[in-house]
Amino acid sequence: MTFQSADARSRGNTPRHKLTLAQVIGFVSVTIFVSTEVAAASAAGIWGLSGLLHLQTAGEIVLSVIIGVPALFAMVRCAQLAFAAETDPENN
Repeated sequence: MTFQSADARSRGNTPRHKLTLAQVIGFVSVTIFVSTEVAAASAAGIWGLSGLLHLQTAGEIVLSVIIGVPALFAMVRCAQLAFAAETDPENN
């Protein structure tokens, strides 16, 4: 048995998402901040490992793909979570 307020029952099961300018600014700023940190850490890791292992150009490209794909996934997932958090009606 679930308990819902009168507002939730009158609106149906799905809450309405309103997208405002403040939410968009919050979503974009969080995404840019975290993505910058992830990109800087990835670049530093690639630079450090390629120097430590004395990799040539091909090795650096392979290392960049190995580190870059998960970093890109982390950035996209962060954007998804930030959008979900900013548009959640319970946070407003």
